[in-house]
Amino acid sequence: MFIEKGLYYLGFLVAFFFIVFSLDDLFWDVYYYLWGQKKVKNRLQMKDLDSVPRRLLAILIPAWNEAEVIGPMIDNLVRSINYPLSLFQVFIGVYPNDSSTCEEAQTLEEKYPNVHAVVNSKPGPTSKGQNLNHMLDFILNFEKERHLRFASFIVHDAEDVIHPTSFKLANYLTFQHEVVQLPVFPLQPYPTWRTFFKFITSSTYADEFAENHYRGLLAREASGALVPSAGTGFVISHSVLDKMGTRELFEESSVTEDYKLSYRFAQLGISTHFFLEGVQRVLDDGRLITEYLATREIFPNTLREAVKQKSRWIYGISFQSFSFWETLKNRKFTLITKYSLYRDWKAKYGNLLPLPGYAIFTYFILSLLYDFPPIYPQGSLSWWLSVGLTFFMLERQIMRGIALKKVYGWRSAVAGCLIPPLLPLRAIWGNIINFLATISAWRIALFGFPKRRPRWQKTKHSYLSPQVLFRYQRKLGDLMLEKQIIDPATLAKFLKEAKEKGEKIGEFLVKEGIVSEEELTRVLGEALKTGYIQLDDYSVRVEGITPDLLEIFKKYRTAPVAITEKSMILATGAPLSVEAIEEIKKQLGKKEISVVLTNPSLINQAIERLSEQYISPFPRLGEKLLSLGLINQEQLIEALRAQKFYPKPLGEILITMGVIEQADLEKVLRGDDSFIDDTGQTLA
Repeated sequence: MFIEKGLYYLGFLVAFFFIVFSLDDLFWDVYYYLWGQKKVKNRLQMKDLDSVPRRLLAILIPAWNEAEVIGPMIDNLVRSINYPLSLFQVFIGVYPNDSSTCEEAQTLEEKYPNVHAVVNSKPGPTSKGQNLNHMLDFILNFEKERHLRFASFIVHDAEDVIHPTSFKLANYLTFQHEVVQLPVFPLQPYPTWRTFFKFITSSTYADEFAENHYRGLLAREASGALVPSAGTGFVISHSVLDKMGTRELFEESSVTEDYKLSYRFAQLGISTHFFLEGVQRVLDDGRLITEYLATREIFPNTLREAVKQKSRWIYGISFQSFSFWETLKNRKFTLITKYSLYRDWKAKYGNLLPLPGYAIFTYFILSLLYDFPPIYPQGSLSWWLSVGLTFFMLERQIMRGIALKKVYGWRSAVAGCLIPPLLPLRAIWGNIINFLATISAWRIALFGFPKRRPRWQKTKHSYLSPQVLFRYQRKLGDLMLEKQIIDPATLAKFLKEAKEKGEKIGEFLVKEGIVSEEELTRVLGEALKTGYIQLDDYSVRVEGITPDLLEIFKKYRTAPVAITEKSMILATGAPLSVEAIEEIKKQLGKKEISVVLTNPSLINQAIERLSEQYISPFPRLGEKLLSLGLINQEQLIEALRAQKFYPKPLGEILITMGVIEQADLEKVLRGDDSFIDDTGQTLA
């Protein structure tokens, strides 16, 4: 009798609080489907990403014991990213007592001119916030020394697989928003019976992130609630640092410095915006998929590592980042912001309910099928609470299944929500992990960390093989879809036909009249990372062209865009071979030749103008800046590209890009050629 009463009251309390907390989840689900989905749909066209100048970005990667992954991560980033290499700088924050990661970062620094190892002033591990603040301090000094200005700072982890289009998206969005969070979707193996149990722990991350970043954060974004940072794929505009007037942006005592920063932003009235954008891709087998512009990474696959990581998240968010009762009294927060903070705060209680709830739910279901003692008599309040509990559990699984299907496909939705039905193993295992992590977070809250100060509670990371990473790289067809030059069905059809005939897809589409030669060349310029510009009377370099030079341009069907004493930028209607470029170098006597693609018909017009010795009255500002070493060839090509749709003078565009300061531009325009570069040498 005593046991039955104990079970009754335990079940009553668990069911009651489970339903109370589930009402919150139901609210966000309903909000998303009734209002949020409409508000976030079609906010931008992917082709619009090319309608603004590509500006200088700073990528911050804190690293402690990351020697095994940081090299492959940077190699993949440089190889796959669809953004000019000279317009983003990567800063890797390492520690002096982590020699293996230091050596790897320094090797990358020597390998790539836009990668920099930032050695911390303190031995590691400090907190992640301290590491990021130290990097920010280094970057702001880097700006001063090199006369640059980064448009924004993007925080990533050392194990991230960064989407090739994400930098373009971040650059575009920060013209409109000061702080942006891009989605994070964990990597998981293709679901099979063998991988189901082998990777069940890491798969629980996929379940939770898909549900939260496909629907939850979109609902918060649309409602004007607080959107928390995920700690990676987090974009902060330079203007935010200017407003806050401090280099210590991240709170160093916090174990979830990302969430704490989002909370501080909300206090200051700085909104964090979440964007879930998808691009369509046609696979080799003709299938059409939607691939989200998200950060991907491998999450822990052992119980110990998962509990360790999640206990830090739960403690940092639910215990450390804010006082809920003080937040309720804070008049700066809107009602919906307070409600969203309540959702995060309640995790330290809500995560404890599912396990006893499963036991009660199981007993309730069995009592309907077998002659068990009726702890919950039919029609009683507890019985109806159990019915409600059943409804909410099913609702959560349906919502999770929809998110998994959208992000990962049908097999993942089945594996996550229907093996077996009603009580799926992955959901139960995920709740066990969250339960243990919450118990650990409570222990930290009551008794503190094992050491006096919170240190970097990091997990061991791994990275993908080059064969798998190849799938994430952009192909010619992907870029055509992104720029909306062709529709997916047409691309799938002609990919199959081109493959059967053994022809290149680009040339085949031009031959069939599906895309124009100009459109193909524009996409090729991006795919090959040469860039694309539209030649006109002002972008062709005509001054000082001798007959000998003209013959070389005619031979190779190229036109000069900029010429300095040591370098030259040539526009061409088709990619030049390495041998051709070397021959041009030899004949022109130039140390450096850059090639940019343009419409082939414009090359013919340019050569005609050169033959007529057309003299442009406009000064060659770009060449002057190149000669002084204030910009490089890739940056000038990007500025010339942007000038066609961003109607501002070349100098203003270069300032917008962040590669030159206003004071330096004014010096050049005044004819003052005296500059000091970062090596201390005078440039003249």
